[in-house]
Amino acid sequence: MKKIISLFTVFIMFCSQVGAVPVYGVFVKDKDTNKSKIKTFFAQKKEQRKIEGQKREDIREIKKVISLLTKYSNEHDSQKLATLYDKKYRSFDGFNYDTLIKMLDETFDSYENISYKSDLQSINLYGDKAVVNLVDTTEAVIASKNMKMSLEKIPADIDLRTGYLEGVCNYAIYLQKINDEWKIIGDNIISEVTSVKYGAARKYPMEFIAPLDVAKDSEYCLTLKMPVKRGVSIAASLGKERILYPSAEPKDVFRKVPKDGILERVVRSNKDGFNEYAIASVGITNTTISPDFRSLTISMSGLAFLMQRVNLYNDINPVSEVKEDKKQDSKNEG
Repeated sequence: MKKIISLFTVFIMFCSQVGAVPVYGVFVKDKDTNKSKIKTFFAQKKEQRKIEGQKREDIREIKKVISLLTKYSNEHDSQKLATLYDKKYRSFDGFNYDTLIKMLDETFDSYENISYKSDLQSINLYGDKAVVNLVDTTEAVIASKNMKMSLEKIPADIDLRTGYLEGVCNYAIYLQKINDEWKIIGDNIISEVTSVKYGAARKYPMEFIAPLDVAKDSEYCLTLKMPVKRGVSIAASLGKERILYPSAEPKDVFRKVPKDGILERVVRSNKDGFNEYAIASVGITNTTISPDFRSLTISMSGLAFLMQRVNLYNDINPVSEVKEDKKQDSKNEG
């Protein structure tokens, strides 16, 4: 106890010698300097609170935009959706504002009961710009008019009402604060998987594998895996198409899925750098033999269309290429 009192006495004596007064843990000799520092301290705190308050407000406004994006999508209201986008909008696929609205109208017209659910992953603010990462899930019951082949080719024993669309999309939205309003100025789809299944195909196990990204003008492999059950025959077509608007009709060349349940095809990405959709079209047929073994009945029982996004990138580093060219020029000059 005495030791503590002694230390405190020494501390008081030291303060009286230097004329210092403890303020917020800082010793200053001059009262005016002390007041100036206090003012600066509180001014900085006030500015910091203002910045943090603005940041919270921006995040609230951005969340509101995302909420309305999902709401208007589920209401199939392309006109209200258009108000969330800036007229200078452009996607990483090259689609502009007008093309986006056309695509939305066509989607809502084709899939009358399509529904969306968005899972907000993160919001990153950069001044008057922001990046929002989302994962969307999509569902729809497919009417017969949405089939990718003519109805004349579909046997009557397939119940088209059992067709279902399911999709998962992982993407980033880019926003900018324009006239005190946050507007979507672009988006970048990182990954996208969609399936449309009819009849028995809906519950039939199948896996379609394609790379997430590839270099332009390069080969990549598409793989379909599904068990070939007894009495079942499966034919499938594997291919790819550029992501364009309007989209091109894919050319289907069907091949029988072998007994090991694995069908593969090597394709080449386009030279122009357009992102692509890898597509698998699958037909499932059942074979039935009559009890007297005199007749064989083959009937279509299911159809499936599987789609996976493949992003393209440029495999040439322009900076490296320039450096190599300069080195080569130097050697030639020498």
